[in-house]
Amino acid sequence: MTTEAIPIAIDLGAVAAALRRRALAAGAGLLVGALVAIGILLLVPPRFDGRAMILIRTSAASPGEMIKNRLGTFAELMPSSLDLGGGSEEELATELALLQSRAVLGAVVDSLRLEVVPRSPGRLPPSAIVDSLRFAGRFAPVKRTLTRGSNRLPEGIIWARHDADVKLVDREDAIDALGKRLSVRKTGGDAVEIGYRSADSVTAAEVPNLVSSIYMARRKTVDRGLNQRRLEFLIAKADSVRDDLTRSADALAGVAQRNGAGATPDIAAKALADQIGTLEAKLSEIRAGEISLDSLVYAVRDQHVDARLLAGFPDLLRSPALNDLISQIAKVETDRTILLASRTATSPQAVALALARDSLSAQLLPIATAYRQSLARQRQSVERDLAVLQSQISRLPGEAAALVKEQAEVTRLSQLNAGMGAQVLEARLAALAEGGDVRLIDPAVMPRRVSFPRPLPTIAVCLAAGLLVGGVVALFGAPLLGLRRAD
Repeated sequence: MTTEAIPIAIDLGAVAAALRRRALAAGAGLLVGALVAIGILLLVPPRFDGRAMILIRTSAASPGEMIKNRLGTFAELMPSSLDLGGGSEEELATELALLQSRAVLGAVVDSLRLEVVPRSPGRLPPSAIVDSLRFAGRFAPVKRTLTRGSNRLPEGIIWARHDADVKLVDREDAIDALGKRLSVRKTGGDAVEIGYRSADSVTAAEVPNLVSSIYMARRKTVDRGLNQRRLEFLIAKADSVRDDLTRSADALAGVAQRNGAGATPDIAAKALADQIGTLEAKLSEIRAGEISLDSLVYAVRDQHVDARLLAGFPDLLRSPALNDLISQIAKVETDRTILLASRTATSPQAVALALARDSLSAQLLPIATAYRQSLARQRQSVERDLAVLQSQISRLPGEAAALVKEQAEVTRLSQLNAGMGAQVLEARLAALAEGGDVRLIDPAVMPRRVSFPRPLPTIAVCLAAGLLVGGVVALFGAPLLGLRRAD
């Protein structure tokens, strides 16, 4: 049986028409892609991405690691599946959850005033439009027009820096919106990246930085551990002990100063006793001089003057005038005695010599009286000094007891202060290692270009998609070639 070939006829006109239709479909796809790209660039609000990186190192060692460290070489015998507590992965997951907690996000919303969403003018942070705000409670999102100054709205009071069209949301909705645009993820090891997508470049950088700073501040204050609280208690007690030590040292210095600079109670008592003995001897001498001088005054008044009586007053005899007066009295008395050997006592010469003697003796009375007053003043001064010294020496037992007490108190507080200092240092080192290490590595910076939509990538993707769709329509929308069988 033979088979004959069926001739096929090709209509070149139909082929050309089909190719034109396919080309038009591809061109229409490119045009639609370009229109979509233009629409995206014009209608879709731009978005800026800000990223910050922080280092979160939790506690230095888990309980299992601490036990292994204490076991030393015997730790090799422990099974690898032994789990004595949560590891660093669970602790890091906890820290990541805290970074995204509503407490942290609420503080960011309050600080940056994210309840206000600027509409016109755009690409401005809310803090550049709104100075402060106070909302009464929950409300549905609403669009408002703000004027410069105070704006009293049904939702609350807003103080605006200048006129603007904004969208207002309550605090809870703002926290929800912030949580949706915020991303916190572990990038590697203990490094954590905080990302945020915003409509303006300023807020895109401010939010990651503020989230990290608020988290670190709360971690240092609210999330303190046992060692941190112990450190704060020890620091407060150390300050109290230091103040008590200062007061005791001042009191000891005051007691030592009253006893004499650098003098112990025994030395101070011996010095006071020596001074008292010296003053008492001088006082006895002054009193003896006063008694002798009184006898001289009485003798002068009774005109019974004897030069030998003056020998009891060596201070008087040091005066040249008094010595000359005594010499004259002695000479007149001698001349009278010689005269009485040949004359009677009533003779004119003897009476004249007696009168001269009495006149010279009368001059002794003013001198003796002045000296007697001088001795009285000296005696009063010595008695006052002696009373002060006796009062001081009577207080020595109490001063000595106070000195011993203050010395013991200073010694006790010094030892306590040294011990508290060692405990504070130990607690400080334990607190540093307890909470791990958290610090900002890379702060977020304001992006200069939008992350979406970017002109060139958007146009390229839209044109490629339009060309692809147009090609698919051109290839599968109708037969590629107009073929027909020949009879």
